[in-house]
Amino acid sequence: MNTIFILIDSLRRDYLGCYGNTWVQTPNLDSLAENSTVFENSYIGSYPCMPARRDIWTGCLEFPWRGWGPLEPEDVDIAKILTQNGHTSMVISDHYHMWERGSGNYFFNFSGSEYIRGQENDLWITDPTIPVEYSADPERMARHSLRSESYARYKRNTAHFRLEEDYFAPQVFRKASEWLERNRTLKDFFLMLEVFDPHEPFDPPFPYNEMYNPGYNGQSFIWPTYGKSDLYSEEELKQIRSLYAGEVTMVDHWLGYFINTVKHLGLMDDTMIIVTTDHGHLFGEHGMIGKPWSDLGDSNMYQEIASIPLIIFNPKEQGGKRVSNLTQPVDLFATVLDAFELPTPARVHGLSLLPFTLKMEKDFPKREIAVYGRYGESINITDGEWTLFLWPPAKSNEPLYWYSHLPPQFGDVKVRDDFDGRRYSAIVTRGPMSNALYHIKDDPCQEHDLYNQRPDKVKELKGKLKSYLLSIHAPDEQLIRLGLIE
Repeated sequence: MNTIFILIDSLRRDYLGCYGNTWVQTPNLDSLAENSTVFENSYIGSYPCMPARRDIWTGCLEFPWRGWGPLEPEDVDIAKILTQNGHTSMVISDHYHMWERGSGNYFFNFSGSEYIRGQENDLWITDPTIPVEYSADPERMARHSLRSESYARYKRNTAHFRLEEDYFAPQVFRKASEWLERNRTLKDFFLMLEVFDPHEPFDPPFPYNEMYNPGYNGQSFIWPTYGKSDLYSEEELKQIRSLYAGEVTMVDHWLGYFINTVKHLGLMDDTMIIVTTDHGHLFGEHGMIGKPWSDLGDSNMYQEIASIPLIIFNPKEQGGKRVSNLTQPVDLFATVLDAFELPTPARVHGLSLLPFTLKMEKDFPKREIAVYGRYGESINITDGEWTLFLWPPAKSNEPLYWYSHLPPQFGDVKVRDDFDGRRYSAIVTRGPMSNALYHIKDDPCQEHDLYNQRPDKVKELKGKLKSYLLSIHAPDEQLIRLGLIE
């Protein structure tokens, strides 16, 4: 069976019709979902972009050991396993972090790769003669200290765009369609598509840019600054959401173009299709915007960030199905190997989801909890009904070690010069956040913190978190840092 894996960056599940949205147009994803298994309790694992990819590529949670980084030399990734077993694997991506310093080796073991240049901060076009015009106040554009430089770079990279087909998501899906046409006779191929949109900058072409907030004539912040959302007025936030929704619809349109190619080539009867994302994005919820972290205020991983879409089309069992069991990105590693009838290595943290897509009479392993987080910050746990955000009680946020052959190349993690052959002492600034408990079944927007009211539930989830971290052989200092052991 062929497998097509479509990873759409920053795709909020509540912006999709198949997850209950009524105002954003996603007819192609909704149609695919009608004939697929839709997972209703899928959660992130390691956060954000590249940590999520290492979860998928290796089947192991990254964040208890380190943060954003490349594959390690000892990693046995999904592409390596498939190619070593005689399967052709291909990645087509506009996700520039895939070839960026500090993370750029995720494509090494694929049989082939193709990259579309120019997204976000891609160091590509340098032409100083290209004029850079701001669509809004530069002081409230882009993120952190990157503001003017990042925006100017992106505008140079995209100055040649004239038609909808020139934009990034259309390019990825068109290249993927061309690859399928040339390689349709391959047996049991693995095609990985990485679509950076609807990740910011939010600049969809017409008609998507006017589809959800027609008549708006104010400032258009295509690249909002991460942090407190009160930097923007309610009308400006509405426009930001509308531009994001426009990008979602554009991605959906070109995904439909690609799915039509799969159908036209007669591949639907022998091809599993997985559609998911790495994380969500905040648009004013909880008073925040973007993908906040500790130094920006509230960096808890609320449902808008942590609860993600997952759709799996299995040609062997077509027909709509909704599954409420918990799932995480590490499970997709085992799922792909299962589809290729290959064994899952014993070391992985995931479980195959393939049985969920079939009518199975016998019992099979199921995930009871989902654990997720960002390196050096809180570790979070949900059982699908309750969610606990557990932060280190000490401001020092120690002990903490970075397990990698390389020190961090990206982000705000600092390490000491004490590498012992497998780890560095790490320093991550502890923000002002505190522990929180939410009953997400009755409080899906997480507005009522019950941490002090329900010590029984806090104790139960802490016990489950401790047991889980021990079961995956997480570093002892993570449990010490969180106060789970002394």
